[in-house]
Amino acid sequence: MTAPEGMLTYELGVELGNYEDDGQGGTLDVRGSVGDRIPNVPGKATDQGVRRVSLASEASQVVRTPTNERHRAVDALAVPARTTTSACPSAAHPTLVASALSGLAGELVRAIDPHTEADEAAVLLTFLAGFGALVGSGPHALADAAEHPTRIWPLVVGDTAKARKGTSWAQVRRVLAVADPDFIRERVLAGFGSGEALVDAVTPPPTPDGVSVAHEPRLLVVEPEFAAVLAVCKREGSTLSTLLRQGWDGGRLQVRARARTAVADGAHIVVVGHITRHELLARLAESDAYGGLLNRFLIVAARRSKLLPAGGNLDDEMIADFGRKVASLAARARNVRLIRRTVAAEARWDEIYTELADDDPGGLLGAVIARDSAQMLRLSVTFALLDGAECIDVQHLEAALAVWRYCRASAALIFGELTGDPLADRILAELRSSGRAELSRTDLRDLFDRHASRERIEQAVSKLVSSGLAIEATEPTRGRPRVLLRLATKAT
Repeated sequence: MTAPEGMLTYELGVELGNYEDDGQGGTLDVRGSVGDRIPNVPGKATDQGVRRVSLASEASQVVRTPTNERHRAVDALAVPARTTTSACPSAAHPTLVASALSGLAGELVRAIDPHTEADEAAVLLTFLAGFGALVGSGPHALADAAEHPTRIWPLVVGDTAKARKGTSWAQVRRVLAVADPDFIRERVLAGFGSGEALVDAVTPPPTPDGVSVAHEPRLLVVEPEFAAVLAVCKREGSTLSTLLRQGWDGGRLQVRARARTAVADGAHIVVVGHITRHELLARLAESDAYGGLLNRFLIVAARRSKLLPAGGNLDDEMIADFGRKVASLAARARNVRLIRRTVAAEARWDEIYTELADDDPGGLLGAVIARDSAQMLRLSVTFALLDGAECIDVQHLEAALAVWRYCRASAALIFGELTGDPLADRILAELRSSGRAELSRTDLRDLFDRHASRERIEQAVSKLVSSGLAIEATEPTRGRPRVLLRLATKAT
């Protein structure tokens, strides 16, 4: 099929997905900054920041992906560039309030901050995750018979590729290497490419005589290219998404390979992921958002905090001092099992729990923050153990709440009112930006140049209505009543 003029709009770096060009020409709009280069695609950026190129034979090589499914092309291309960059472009970057910097974690972040360009929120969440990985799955809180240990998974989302995401881990790693050098050397995995690799890392190695051997259940995975993980999760037959969800829950991990079946019980897996905002929105599958993978991560918006041309100069003795404190607290924490709240903390938790239960924004954001109370429990357990406490007190809840609010604001900054459905998000953007108060079914079909099926459009409309972002109204005519789609009041 030939590309209709003005239809194909995507941001630099986003794959065109299943669009197939027949080499007969057309027009491709590529939204980006003025002067941006697109390798191997001829054309010139205009002063509006839109590059118009001809889909001649040399350009079609860039966008060609074989497919026989005509309407999948519309799904891949329907989201306008403004939504792939940021759902809330005018929203402010979240602020980490002082109560989040509680106990040893706060001391460490404040000590590191003058000497790093990393975002303090990224440093804090990475440290909490690393400490939790050292501790293991022993200490935990209970909620509906489910154990919630110190298994915290931050997904550090940079506003650009220069957000210094990796630097946040580099600083924390120095401290953890002092606290437990064997763990850092042997139990830190620099990314993973499959579910099988993840299970193998926490599975006791087979022995010829069948005698079971002791195996380390703790594993810290630092994935600097989390976009690649999302890409693997989208592959047909991939077990990675399922195994990650099971790993966060703490259940049995099992994967069948051709030669054997690997089973891991009692694994304590902590994942720290790094990704840019653009990559996250481009790579995230609807199934991973609504299926529960992403809400097992704490979304951490990160940006470069400062410029340090000469680098930082945090001395080794200070790192060593923090490392010794972390080692002592981790050893003490391993002797703790069930962690309860104090009487005062129980009263405060009742208030927080009600606040969390009332927070239901719907759409993609609602799916991403759906495990808020579970995340709060894990954060509060971690803050308590970093205080050397065996009970969760009010200050630990307040620290956990401050961190959660930062992560919740990060998710809102990135996802806003996106639904996760490309067609629905394209329709919503049209309602907001076109100045039209309503769209008829004919308007909707024209919006996609009649390349989207009626059934697919109705699914998108249903998603918008059920999310509270749009409403349907009926307008009488001489014949069949006209059904119109309008923005809901809260979405204006």
